[in-house]
Amino acid sequence: MTVLQGFHRGELAIQEKLAIADAVANNYTWIEPEMPDQHRAFHMTRPPFLPVTTLDREGRPWTSVLAGSTGQPGFISCPSPSRYDMDVKVWEGDPFRENMKKFADGETTLIAGLGIDFTTRRRFKIAGHVRKMRQDGERYRMSLSVEQALGLCPKYINVREFEAHPETFPVVVHQCPQLPENARLPDELVDFIRASDTMFVGTSYQARPEESAKFPSHLGQNQRGGRKGWVRVRSDGKTIVIPDYSGNRLMSSLGNIETTHVAGVTIVDFVTGDILYLTANARTVLGQEAQDIMPRQNILTLVEVTGYTFIRDALPVRQRTGTSPTRSPYSPPVRLLAEEEAAGSKHLGDDSLVTLTRVQIHSDDLATFTWESSQPIPIQPGQTAVLDFSDVVGKAQYQTMNPSNPSSLNDDRVRTWTVSSAHLAPEGTTTFDLTMREQPNGFITGVLFTLARRLAEARPDFLEDTRPLGLAVKLVGIAGSFVLPPAPAPGAPYARMLWLAGGIGVTPFLSMLAALARSHAQADVVLALATREPAVLMPLLAAALEGGAPGLRVALHFFTNETVPPFSAGVGPAVDVTVHRGRIDGAFLAGVEDIAERKAYLCGPQAFEQAMVKVLGERGVTDVVRESFEY
Repeated sequence: MTVLQGFHRGELAIQEKLAIADAVANNYTWIEPEMPDQHRAFHMTRPPFLPVTTLDREGRPWTSVLAGSTGQPGFISCPSPSRYDMDVKVWEGDPFRENMKKFADGETTLIAGLGIDFTTRRRFKIAGHVRKMRQDGERYRMSLSVEQALGLCPKYINVREFEAHPETFPVVVHQCPQLPENARLPDELVDFIRASDTMFVGTSYQARPEESAKFPSHLGQNQRGGRKGWVRVRSDGKTIVIPDYSGNRLMSSLGNIETTHVAGVTIVDFVTGDILYLTANARTVLGQEAQDIMPRQNILTLVEVTGYTFIRDALPVRQRTGTSPTRSPYSPPVRLLAEEEAAGSKHLGDDSLVTLTRVQIHSDDLATFTWESSQPIPIQPGQTAVLDFSDVVGKAQYQTMNPSNPSSLNDDRVRTWTVSSAHLAPEGTTTFDLTMREQPNGFITGVLFTLARRLAEARPDFLEDTRPLGLAVKLVGIAGSFVLPPAPAPGAPYARMLWLAGGIGVTPFLSMLAALARSHAQADVVLALATREPAVLMPLLAAALEGGAPGLRVALHFFTNETVPPFSAGVGPAVDVTVHRGRIDGAFLAGVEDIAERKAYLCGPQAFEQAMVKVLGERGVTDVVRESFEY
């Protein structure tokens, strides 16, 4: 039994880079030299399948997915704390079959596994080597020696219910053990990766001879998860970008990659049983290099695929029919690569600062904050501004778990809001408005609204000019493709538009309306707004339309149970206001003039968006520009 005497050099290196080495100096003791009774009981009764890491003859890690032939838990037994036995089915194409030939040839064969229960978010890792193995066709009976055991936090596991599905017909669809240097993954596999919310990652630590007694070579196996689409693929078609979220800070996987620059990644479609196996060169990038690849993300693992296999209908375990996964509350929003951002988006880095110059309070929880930049910023109507408040409020302190506020664990103090003002000069603007709602328990909006309330009580004059406060934050960038269509030729009208907004989802439309009004455009817009506060939003809409020419025709439809104030007079556009009770529905859309010919835009909370997409689809409108505030 080998007891670890510290972190190996790769783990220490990445801990030093992240400035956490002192904080976790003794946490290596969490890794046991054998399985505690709790771990043994879990492995024998809970996992419906077992992701494992093994090496091919080139030393490349592959993650396999092993399961019992019936698709039920119970294919694992642990007769002693250091012994781990399995009776598993391994289908043709799984790299485990080829990699186990080394054991048959008498080589010492390292292995690592991850017992994971997706219904309770529990997971336990083991690492060691193969002691015995007997193969009979697809059936493998094995005994492993366990040399490392560790329980892991449940933060990024998406809950799923599983059921056995023993009748499978695995078919190898794509297989390329050695991907040529200039080759790409098939488009089907790129889409498969981008659609995933869970992956299994295998790593390897190959010890130098002089360190092998203290830190012996071993493999690692882990789970990584997030929201659907959290993993991105670069434009080369073979480099996978995996954002690293705040975990237990042992940095075992990244530590292995720091010394042995390889990884194995496996992605499973739990509905169909399809499995994608990848092996790759890997490296971790930090700080500005990471930000240049994926803005706002400070730690990334880049996985450049060197071989792959894709098998359909393989896993004898499936997501229970009629169920959907419950996403982990700890997972931050999906972030795009810099190269994926919409045309007109711009990442500005650390040097661009904006200063708060004015605050307009509209209600207890709605206000407009005006910001001023020292340099012109091009902003298209409907785009968002990304602000970094970390210099003002400080960076978030590390926490392992926070059930009362899960999102705080990955809070980078960066927030995104729609620009509600309009800016038409091609060279850009030096001031812009952000109309925002205070979020319950929202850290940044809480700071801003607390400031606004204190100024309103003690120094209301400062609300008109807040520059003496010197509140300056970083402008990370301008982003988004939820924008007006390109301006038509001079004198020509815009295409007719249908805008559907839910509550604060009206903010990008304020910018679009103001742009149409300021440019004296000819346009026909139907704006349907579902809101509980028409008295607050009507003045904002009137202000946006002020100064417009009669060529702008706007039909405002308020869906509300509250009293709607009259639209203010004295502006040029032709504005019709209609009040509806209840929700936006198919009957309303049926009455929209030439609805099929209108460019449709949709913005609001997720539930509102989903309902509107369904209603629009029923009316034959499927080409919809959407902004769901999924920042």
